[in-house]
Amino acid sequence: MINKSIRLAALGLISICATTSYAQFTRPVRHNLYPYADAVVYDNNGRDLAGFIKSNKRETGRNAEKISEFSNNKWGYIQISNARVPSINIRPTAEGKKVDLSYSEYIDATLALFNTKEGVQATWWARQANKPDGAFFSKKVDKTGLDAQLVRYEELVSEMNTKDFTIVDYNDSVYNDKDYDKLLKNYIIVDNSAVKDVNDYKQLIEFFNNFLSKFTYVEDPLLENKSFITCVTVNKTKYLGYFNVIQNKLAGHLQVADLQYQRDIDSVVTNVFKKLKGKTVYVYGDDIFGMEKTLLKYAHLHPALTLIRRNTSTTDKFNSKEK
Repeated sequence: MINKSIRLAALGLISICATTSYAQFTRPVRHNLYPYADAVVYDNNGRDLAGFIKSNKRETGRNAEKISEFSNNKWGYIQISNARVPSINIRPTAEGKKVDLSYSEYIDATLALFNTKEGVQATWWARQANKPDGAFFSKKVDKTGLDAQLVRYEELVSEMNTKDFTIVDYNDSVYNDKDYDKLLKNYIIVDNSAVKDVNDYKQLIEFFNNFLSKFTYVEDPLLENKSFITCVTVNKTKYLGYFNVIQNKLAGHLQVADLQYQRDIDSVVTNVFKKLKGKTVYVYGDDIFGMEKTLLKYAHLHPALTLIRRNTSTTDKFNSKEK
């Protein structure tokens, strides 16, 4: 049992590679609730939705079509980026009202592109007062000229709710995990630079479909205290992933495992377990990239964790109670 635990722990290294995510998104503004919507869409020196569409529309359409093909239309794909824009304060004046822009109290807006039968569509949203748990906010901007149809973010939600998994492909390090916990079903957040060849997604999707088959169902109270680490190699590239079960869905991250030195492994193991919420951690995959010794040490220092090794050929379900 100890040897099993040790091997499982090693897979945890996957999470370490993940970006800081919403830790960089926690600078709430003190006075203003809303972003300047025009700056989100058009007026932010290219760091806006118009610029994002121009730079990424073609890639979004290509990747989405490939991922749909590889998954028999059961996986979705969205590309996201961040626009840091001024917040607004609307104050009454003798003439009616005046809108003041605050550049010191900025708000992070999420820009998103996704594919539908009508082609690539664009949307955006923000959180009130820039709080990670703030209410969602979006606003129509009465301008034309975008090279993609601009829709409400609810359209993205409706499209992705038809998928078993959604790949969230991010272009910078500022994003809010909690958005996708609310908006999507099962999802994997992936750095845009991680999967350099879109064809690698064929084997990645096969691997994660097999992973998903090990659940009787995800909406199970028995899974609330469980987390998962995954290891898979595709065309000599080692990918590390980790998942928590949040609001009855699998919320995951995937990164390339660049573990050249022992200090890299030590750092990854420490950081990945900071991001795992469950006290029982399954390590899933057939190769743990030579991390056994580090995992053994970590398991010894953290006896409250239960680490369980699972190969891809297992017939056991993650929903089962561990003896």
